[in-house]
Amino acid sequence: MQARSYRNARTTRRTLAVDLGLAAACVGLGLVALTLGTMPVSLTDAARALAGEATGAVQLVVLEWRLPRILAALCAGAALGMAGALFQTLLRNPLGSPDVIGFDAGAFSGAILAMLAGAAASIIALASFAGGLLAGLLVYTAAGGGHVERNRLILVGIAVGAGFTALNDWLIFTAPLDSALIAASWKQGALAGVDRGRLAIGAAVLLVLLPLGLACRRSMDALALGDDKAMSLGEPPGPARLRLGLIGMCLTATATLIAGPVGFVALIAPHAARRFVGGAGLPLSTSALFGALFLLGSDCTARLLFAPRSLPVGAITACLGGLYFVLLLRSRMRRGADS
Repeated sequence: MQARSYRNARTTRRTLAVDLGLAAACVGLGLVALTLGTMPVSLTDAARALAGEATGAVQLVVLEWRLPRILAALCAGAALGMAGALFQTLLRNPLGSPDVIGFDAGAFSGAILAMLAGAAASIIALASFAGGLLAGLLVYTAAGGGHVERNRLILVGIAVGAGFTALNDWLIFTAPLDSALIAASWKQGALAGVDRGRLAIGAAVLLVLLPLGLACRRSMDALALGDDKAMSLGEPPGPARLRLGLIGMCLTATATLIAGPVGFVALIAPHAARRFVGGAGLPLSTSALFGALFLLGSDCTARLLFAPRSLPVGAITACLGGLYFVLLLRSRMRRGADS
């Protein structure tokens, strides 16, 4: 018992140290990102702009153009990182992230339908949540309901996600030109044109969802021990899974509302967090912070790689995440062959 308590205390201290390091890295990279772009801005001028003391041009570039982009990357990355940890724990599968299962595509379908209908940002947010929930219900029902196998659920999720992606492409193709350009940019994760209204709503929602996600730590630990052990610890498996799934879907919908269906952040962040912290479980706070740092770093790369042209951040995460996805599949296949 003392050895277990010592290991838990050591893991907690290490998690805290890693989280503080990642938070500092997010702040540092965010300050650097304020200086990046076709108009050079020094860190001193960026700090003055944040304090409201810079010239008009610098104030416009820093506060109106670059700061919303940085905040969008941090918010969406944190939401996706935590959602990935929740779903990978729920499905007991390292491939079980919400973007692989297709929940982000469903959330984007709801959001784009509301946007094309001319709805306000608040209605677009509700439509995004509704689309993500619909995708989850379709996956759950098509996979077999209450007695679903986790691997089957992932395969069904991939198919459902492909269907929603096709629907999104059709909606963009048939939309009026001005709306189609906005929707296509949003779909690719082009954070340069992030909508400030959606960003404000998404950030406000995350102030509620992120603490709720962190509160799932005990349920995650109990579920990792098996259903019988979880029941004995006072965590009924059914309600615990439902809570993890709903919070994970809401986090995914919020990230989609802010940045569009950015892929692979939710897949990579929990694995990286586990490597940083160690231990058997997936650290939620570390996953969220690494997701924020990874998405912001990807966006900075997208801005610099072909400067002065800027790539959508989704293109960078797809390249990095696709490679990681293949390596992860090969690793699992190798372990299966060895066993």
